[in-house]
Amino acid sequence: MGSQMRENGVRQHADGLAEMLKVSRWQAGLTQVQLAGLSAVSVRAIRDLELGKVQQPRRETVRLLVSALRLKGSRRAAFEVAAGGMSATGALEQAYEIEQAQPPAPIGHFVGNRSELQAVTELLGTERERLVTVVGITGVGKTRLALEAAQALHARSRMPILWVHMGVGADAAAGLPQRVFASWIGEIVTAGRPLQELAQAIGGKRTLLVLDGVDTPAAVHASLLQLLHSCPRLSVLITTREPTPVLGDRLVPLTPLTLPEPMAPNGPVESDEEPALGLMMSYLRHLRPDILPTESVVATMARICCALDGLPQAIESAASWLPLYSPHQLLEAAESYPLSLTEHMSAPDSKTAGSFRRSLEQSIARLQQQHTTLLQVLAAEGASWNVTEVARQARCTPADVLRGLHALLLRGLIRPVRHERAGHTGLSSFNVLNLVRHLAVPSTPAPTFPHSQRGVVPSRV
Repeated sequence: MGSQMRENGVRQHADGLAEMLKVSRWQAGLTQVQLAGLSAVSVRAIRDLELGKVQQPRRETVRLLVSALRLKGSRRAAFEVAAGGMSATGALEQAYEIEQAQPPAPIGHFVGNRSELQAVTELLGTERERLVTVVGITGVGKTRLALEAAQALHARSRMPILWVHMGVGADAAAGLPQRVFASWIGEIVTAGRPLQELAQAIGGKRTLLVLDGVDTPAAVHASLLQLLHSCPRLSVLITTREPTPVLGDRLVPLTPLTLPEPMAPNGPVESDEEPALGLMMSYLRHLRPDILPTESVVATMARICCALDGLPQAIESAASWLPLYSPHQLLEAAESYPLSLTEHMSAPDSKTAGSFRRSLEQSIARLQQQHTTLLQVLAAEGASWNVTEVARQARCTPADVLRGLHALLLRGLIRPVRHERAGHTGLSSFNVLNLVRHLAVPSTPAPTFPHSQRGVVPSRV
């Protein structure tokens, strides 16, 4: 009887693949002969697949057919599942196996943002808070924080973690069940595809769904809320550059790493109080072991951290140039045009190299017009300003300025200064991030790297 059940299961998989291939071919408007010509798969092989005579085609055959049919997203994932002899339900069930339902392994040591990490794990550690959003500027470490939180929750309670990268390019290293899940969830929360099968798979299981890198939060709300209502023990963690206006959503704004004091940059470089400087010095140690951490060098690296706003991604990109440029040369670039250092030296192509700047430009471009005007006024004012003066220059009311500050603060485009200074409003003062200022206040075109070194062999001192 068990043998008969296995045979019936295999037959169902083959029938699923046969039907899927026929439907995909019809939707593409192709005959079997035309598909054979486009895919280099024989007409006989295609006919056998559509008749269900072939149970598990070769991987190369599947790849050729997927490419010829131009299957993408969940359609491609479902086709690959069926071609691999696995049902969709089977793929969903495998995603909950303990070895599958783990978050991706983080790379590197978690630096700074301990208070935000504690807040996220505490919120998601109970079933009272089920939708948490980590919001912040590009490169601030949202994904790394989500990884750390997911790892902690999984280790604490063995909670299944369903990790979905919402950006371009899925994790090719992930297994097939994870890719299927990621593809389906991505289309469910962005395109409003039916979620009954997903909701049935999650059911009443205690589960954390991580949507990492949601580009347009407003597009995911309706389907996501429906999924939360259908799965009473599901919690969702979102990372995004923009706050989500969802009722019941808990926002956790993520700020850059704490910057060193300008007048005392030679303090303890690896203390929790100076995480940005500690991170930069760690890169210096392994990239340039020939450079001793003298007081002058530490002061220079501290100034670079300040010019890069303490953003971990910007610090990493700037540090990647250390094998070619001395700390003083990096400082020259950081203080004249810091965006030049955000292009990682090892970026594989120009599109990847400029992704940080494009992402930052996109965040500014998505602001409402009044908030863009406010950002430009604040950037031009520098560090010394008050609400009344800004309201006059921005031609709005003080209440409008406060609302604008709130919007800019949540997006991470401005940050509170470490030491509050008294103003007539009694509010803490804020600074526009240096990298943001260079985009918000247009200036003369800057070189792609230190102009004084163009065409000159870099110094090793």
